[in-house]
Amino acid sequence: MRFLLIIFCITTAVLACRPEEEIMAGEAVSLRFETDTIAFDTLFTTEQSVTRRLRVYNPSRKTVLIDYIGLAKGSRSPYTLYVNGVAGKEFGEQHLFGGDSLLLLMEAKLPRTADTLPYLAGDMLLVNNRGLQQEIPVIGYGQNARFVSDSLVVCNEVWDSPFPYVFTNSVLVDSLCSLTIKKGVKLYFKPGASLYVKGSLIAEGDTAHHDRILFRSHRMGEGYNNQPGQWGGIVFMPGTRNNLLNHVTIRNATYGVYLNAPDDNEEPEVVLGNCKIENSLWGGIVCFNSDLKAYNTLVHSAARYTVANLYGGNYTYEHCTFVNFFSQREASPVLYFVYGQNPPGPLKVRLVNSIVWGNGFQADEISFDGGNVENVQIEHFNNLLRTTDSFWQGNENITGRDVQPKFRANYLYDYSPDTLSPVIDAGFPLGYERDLRGTRRDNKPDIGAYEYIPAKEEAQQ
Repeated sequence: MRFLLIIFCITTAVLACRPEEEIMAGEAVSLRFETDTIAFDTLFTTEQSVTRRLRVYNPSRKTVLIDYIGLAKGSRSPYTLYVNGVAGKEFGEQHLFGGDSLLLLMEAKLPRTADTLPYLAGDMLLVNNRGLQQEIPVIGYGQNARFVSDSLVVCNEVWDSPFPYVFTNSVLVDSLCSLTIKKGVKLYFKPGASLYVKGSLIAEGDTAHHDRILFRSHRMGEGYNNQPGQWGGIVFMPGTRNNLLNHVTIRNATYGVYLNAPDDNEEPEVVLGNCKIENSLWGGIVCFNSDLKAYNTLVHSAARYTVANLYGGNYTYEHCTFVNFFSQREASPVLYFVYGQNPPGPLKVRLVNSIVWGNGFQADEISFDGGNVENVQIEHFNNLLRTTDSFWQGNENITGRDVQPKFRANYLYDYSPDTLSPVIDAGFPLGYERDLRGTRRDNKPDIGAYEYIPAKEEAQQ
């Protein structure tokens, strides 16, 4: 009898101490979700996505019995759900204590299709408790692609696929070979991958946005579009020649264009026309004692060098806009020249109708370092330059620390001139009929890569 009394007392004590949250809700409870949609950035098909997180909250003080958690498409779904660390498409009963939350994880691997444009891959996350079904849309876009893992480009190959090219490793255009890239082609590079050119690269896009050629990192989405240093860049090696990049955008690289091809002549190894080089880590254009020409070209937002011409060489910049408003940039000037140093080399520069500007870290955004000034030939006129150096004054240049170029919206990377910009009609006619975006120039061209367009006319284009 005494034993039974002890058992009764223990049982009573346990029941009395039972947490209120363990009392089961007798009716359905409307659970709360961290977000109303689970959305994935555009994904290349057959590649694993990043993991998305979703917390499910129980607002009740009582425990909810979740009868079912799963994906509406079941085994046919391209998404994978993780509940308590276990992967699957469907899950049975789960207890969710009062006031507590359940963490759900989800990944995607979208199937290959025949679509050339991104296609919608949708599903629905279902959560049931006592007859109440709650639904969360799952959205992702799949992009079919041609995956390139070869390290050597076939000699004299032409790339014109309607599908993007995705590079898992670096690739080389070998000596005496060429690679031709047709308009509209998009090239995506994984971390560490670069395009090396010993031979020739001919990449000719066109004015329309969808006809431009794009080089960028393979990760897509707002968090990656403007992040520098996500892939290596385009590297032109000694011996390269006859390279042309026209209507090309290069984004997110360590180096946008890296040119190291010294020779005995002044013919440009690389010509950049109507190019955009954006969000580079170490440099937008970096050249070593080489020859390069750029026109109608915008280079902006670099962590270190925007444009750097080192140890001599021959460089022509006409109707270019070189600007750097990157908040984490180093103290390097926007346009930087080094000459007559290890190894020694003369420097020849033509800078016309161009803008060199920065976000105010220093008074001079154009700078020279070197030895014997007799090895330097500089031709410059009709530029807008952030500098206090008297060398750049005159020749119809607009110089100073406080004279603003008045871009339309530099925070949106729009470096076209606004209504009151001093670059309007301040250029010298060089024969470039159209600007970077294809706008026709008048007989009094503007300085920089963009011709001024009144807002009304721009809206009609």
